[in-house]
Amino acid sequence: MTERLVFVYGSNLDEAQIRERCPTARREARARLGGHALTFGGFSHRWGGAVASVRRARGAAVEGLLYQLDEEAVRRLDHFEGVPFAYERVLRYPVDEHGRRRRAHVYRQPDDGFEPWSPAADYLALIARAYRRLGFDRTSLAAAAFAEAR
Repeated sequence: MTERLVFVYGSNLDEAQIRERCPTARREARARLGGHALTFGGFSHRWGGAVASVRRARGAAVEGLLYQLDEEAVRRLDHFEGVPFAYERVLRYPVDEHGRRRRAHVYRQPDDGFEPWSPAADYLALIARAYRRLGFDRTSLAAAAFAEAR
């Protein structure tokens, strides 16, 4: 069975959520998606506010994890992410914790019609707990969340 490398960020950093969505997912490495910034936009009825996405941004980077997903897990994650309406799956090149540039799928909200918005408190707290557990810099998360509130 074919597997795909996927870079996850935002609420998919939560171990319970990614396991619920993709039980067969295999965590491969920590990684950073350079040339992109974390942002919040759209509206999730489930969360009651905006959800995480990435946008191209010179000099910025998004911290995340690389997972190997089989085809069924990719289909399930496509469903949960609302591909092709709420999110699109694109190829990008994050750098893993060993300094290797990796070709990976990334879920992001399409630029066309993207509206920045503030995330719900519960959603932001879930991501903040994952950042803390993984040792990621939470100041970048706060900056992204509060940038949308202005």
